[in-house]
Amino acid sequence: MTLRAIPYGLIVLRVMAGLAILVLALAVGLPARWACAVLLAVGVLSDIFDGVIARRLDCVTDRLRTFDSRADVVFWLCATAAVLVLHPGLVATLWPPVAVLAVMELTGHAISFARFRKEASPHHLLSKLFGLALWGLLTQLLVAGTGGWVLPAAFAVGVASQLEAWAIMLILPAWRCDVRGAGQALALRRAASAA
Repeated sequence: MTLRAIPYGLIVLRVMAGLAILVLALAVGLPARWACAVLLAVGVLSDIFDGVIARRLDCVTDRLRTFDSRADVVFWLCATAAVLVLHPGLVATLWPPVAVLAVMELTGHAISFARFRKEASPHHLLSKLFGLALWGLLTQLLVAGTGGWVLPAAFAVGVASQLEAWAIMLILPAWRCDVRGAGQALALRRAASAA
């Protein structure tokens, strides 16, 4: 394995961690909640370091970032499903925000496909903050079975992140991944117009 394969390995690790969280929840039940929380941390840390290492090794590609985005979806869906398996009483509390964010995510991809014929993958700063908020929320949900104040806070960050992703997709003159935010998308648009 070459060094440039490390980011891909970390992405695969994240998918495996998500699947393991779900399998543990299904097979072991509530006694596995701490193990699930540890695997959640492993997945989130792999998400943080795959990008850091890819940038250090200068091997960031559109393919890598798209693979990373897809892995994120699998990971977070598995973790959410595990929460609902371990704490089925949370279904009524969680389905509205999960449904809203899922529709917003799909809308962002639809915008990207309509404009660029490519999957959305902006990796903007708000999406990273949302990932950290999800980590906190899902850890609390897994371990304590309640969202508390973290649930509306994470939902608010998620909605803001999705709205910014839409703005990025609508502003960009051409498809691109790793756009820090709507401000950078606007600067890219101005630069393309000036050229």
